Amino acid sequence: MFVPMPKIRVNNMELHYETAGHGEPLLLIHGLGSSLRDWENQIDDMARSWRVIAYDVRGHGQSEKPPGPYSVQQFARDAADLLQALDARPAPIC
Repeated sequence: MFVPMPKIRVNNMELHYETAGHGEPLLLIHGLGSSLRDWENQIDDMARSWRVIAYDVRGHGQSEKPPGPYSVQQFARDAADLLQALDARPAPIC
């Protein structure tokens, strides 16, 4: 089960994230136009083996929604900086 976490400031904006489990980190990224809730049916199984980190990408879910347009490069930078801020690098991404 996810443990709600406070938002974290990354690249001058706040990203909402949640974690579950222990062990090596695994980052879950949802599709465009959605949220971390896309993963709720898989989290418990993944959390048996991983420290699962799921987050709402910029402009989605409970994360901040700065003016766009957004780019794939921004999303990638946000993910890398989130992992660094959580001391969770390196991590596979799903």
